Amino acid sequence: MNEVVPDMLLLHIKAIITLGNLIFLFYLLFIYQKNYKEIKSRFSLGLIVFIILLIVQTFTSNPFVYHLWGFRRIEALGLSLILPDLFEFVALLILIYISRN
Repeated sequence: MNEVVPDMLLLHIKAIITLGNLIFLFYLLFIYQKNYKEIKSRFSLGLIVFIILLIVQTFTSNPFVYHLWGFRRIEALGLSLILPDLFEFVALLILIYISRN
């Protein structure tokens, strides 16, 4: 059986990016929760639900979560492994910038 050896550097980069994404998402959740307390709008509530769903998605995309769940073989797909998380990272930075103003 041919076993694929994952590129551990890429897995670590992915884990760091997803951790950064989680931090950003919790920060956005704090901002939107504070806005909801002040405004009580359905839009703010929708943003809170959206952020919670993104938190779940980001948490479950972390490679170390797979390891915790018992999956020992993670196939390395090269740069395509981290690109979605990198795009999410940049998008969250932009969302934080917009939300703070």
